[in-house]
Amino acid sequence: MKERVVIHPGSYHDSAFLMRVSRGLSRLGGVDEAVVLMGTPLNLKLLRDAGFSGPVLESATPMDLVVGIRAESEEAGDAAERELEVLLNATPAGRSDFGVTHASISGALEARPGANLVSVAVPGPYAAYVAHRALDHGRHVFLFSNNVSIEDELELKKRARELGLLVMGPDCGTAMLAGVGLGFSNRVRRGRIGLVGASGTGIQEIACRVHSLGEGISQAIGTGSADLSGRVGGLMTGFGLELLAADEETEVIVLVAKHPDPGVAKKIDKLIAGLKKPVVIRYLGQPGSATNADSLDEAAGRAVALCRGEEAGDPFLGLQADARGLSGVSGRLVGLFGGGSLAAEAALVLNARVLDHPLGVEGGVEGKGDLIVDTGEDFYTVGKPHPMVDQTVRCELIRKVGSDPGVGLLLFDLVLGYGAHPDPAAELAPVIADARAERGGSPLLVIASVTGTDLDPQDADRQRRLLAAQGVHVQPSAGRAARVAAMVRGGGHVA
Repeated sequence: MKERVVIHPGSYHDSAFLMRVSRGLSRLGGVDEAVVLMGTPLNLKLLRDAGFSGPVLESATPMDLVVGIRAESEEAGDAAERELEVLLNATPAGRSDFGVTHASISGALEARPGANLVSVAVPGPYAAYVAHRALDHGRHVFLFSNNVSIEDELELKKRARELGLLVMGPDCGTAMLAGVGLGFSNRVRRGRIGLVGASGTGIQEIACRVHSLGEGISQAIGTGSADLSGRVGGLMTGFGLELLAADEETEVIVLVAKHPDPGVAKKIDKLIAGLKKPVVIRYLGQPGSATNADSLDEAAGRAVALCRGEEAGDPFLGLQADARGLSGVSGRLVGLFGGGSLAAEAALVLNARVLDHPLGVEGGVEGKGDLIVDTGEDFYTVGKPHPMVDQTVRCELIRKVGSDPGVGLLLFDLVLGYGAHPDPAAELAPVIADARAERGGSPLLVIASVTGTDLDPQDADRQRRLLAAQGVHVQPSAGRAARVAAMVRGGGHVA
């Protein structure tokens, strides 16, 4: 296997563009691996950990494009370099303005004076600076960048709060404002339910469930995963709740987040008690309570019922019928999730209802125990695109796990929408078929959830049909899929 590292000095591109280039190179014949990154210290470490080396790495800066190529031959590596140039200079169809750049935030806003938000996706060391310049110009910020220090995040959010502006992030993956999706987002109808979330796929799951129940989303405000930490203190969560409480389009608010700091959660509870609109809360990875929903499905159902002035029904009604006909399985249960929040939701369901030992988001698939795995962790991607965008890593894991006769039940999710893989089920279906063919007749039950809508570019109904044609049992949410798995595994009713 031949390895090489290619550097393009002073060639900054955002992460979405880098993912497209990486996917294009990885599909070339003779290319075993292609890693496309900006040359930040963390990314260079990831490249070295992946086995790429050489003095050229020592000279890379965060504003340099760095590409690691592992190919079967020198000729294949040369072909990959030629394709890299093509991909870097390509103009996507329908985007005649692609590639228009400005030297500063000021220049960009002069060209688009009507813009009231700046989306920031630069390397972490520069992200706070760019976000501050956007605040200087009185614009809200969608901060997609990660690796921003907690000190910079706190300073940005304190300043934004004083200015009456939003800083959504850092590491904010999803938002929907005035019908426009930012980052990873689904196409859902506009409606009366507003979302505030420190969980990207949690927002997506709730928005899609609300859509499926016939209601819609007014606004969805992402906050970044650290907003409810003790250091940041829920600055944007609180502000987002206040904005939605004042929003004429919003009648009901849903708050979704992972593991809030207990003190911050109490502060948010006090704020919510003073709002004049009902708020449904779902804290992922934690059991529900009299005031907090027990699942993403329940949060969506409660919000819809509040909009309609009805009593909330059982969000899992009919699951027994769905599970009927699925035979009990023996062997390990392995869940391979692309959405970290959905992995946490599934793990909580299975922990509480079926298994007698801890189950969590783990760092590997080998072993004798049951596992729920977040395949978006660095352990699996090592600088590769996220599995919601490029399924190469997850396809390999599904083939490996599915062909193991010691595994009896395979669980996974698909998250659709803008920014996600254009046709994930079409790529996964033959992988599942290959895995089953290698099992020597040993049965494998596959259960999947599809987070998406009929309006998404991938068409959720089509994705479900493709999976069902391969014998996959499909559910519309990770929580429902995990409960079906629990029923099959436990052989009984799961509340």
